[in-house]
Amino acid sequence: MIICGIDEAGRGSVIGPLVVLGISIHEKDIPSLREIGVRDSKSLSRKAREELYQKILSLNVNVYEVVVDAAEVDRYLKKRSGLGINVLEASATVKIIKNLRPEVVYIDSPDIKPSRYAERILAMLDYSPRIICEHKADSRYEVVSAASILAKVKRDTILAKLSELYGDLGSGYSSDRRTVDFLSRCLRDKGEVPSCVRRGWKTVDKLLQARLDNFEEG
Repeated sequence: MIICGIDEAGRGSVIGPLVVLGISIHEKDIPSLREIGVRDSKSLSRKAREELYQKILSLNVNVYEVVVDAAEVDRYLKKRSGLGINVLEASATVKIIKNLRPEVVYIDSPDIKPSRYAERILAMLDYSPRIICEHKADSRYEVVSAASILAKVKRDTILAKLSELYGDLGSGYSSDRRTVDFLSRCLRDKGEVPSCVRRGWKTVDKLLQARLDNFEEG
């Protein structure tokens, strides 16, 4: 039986893409994930994730990823009359399932109602795999943990390339001072932010408003 785990990286970031990634593996090979030390990516250092990335790919697995750029994420924001990030993530998840064709799918649910999210995905599929959709699935199922690790490393690689282009932009999350400083510098020096920034995020709105207030006061 082919099992698939799906998770994302970058959903809440203000800079960079949303990466949704699925990994499929035969049920009998699940113990091999355990043996190489796969666990919840949030409990792993960046270096540990990178080491596991190579180990995971060396196993008998198939991987499919969907990388959604900042502009596309912005288009799905409800505040911009979009369908919502959950719909965007569900669409990416469906692409993954259609490509990997697993019999059982484990998903880390972004919806407060996991059953609703599972139903949304099933409605968009051309076949009916068994879907186990739960909160914190990345800490409960090794196959989802593996997907989480691969997604985070993929996104980290993209962020590193963006940093080469634009300078230090931190982790891309608004909780990171380096990220906020980068956005502030962009607005101060150029009056705009680069295309890798999600312009619909509150962090950008606040910085733009602060800049406008300072301009009016000046």
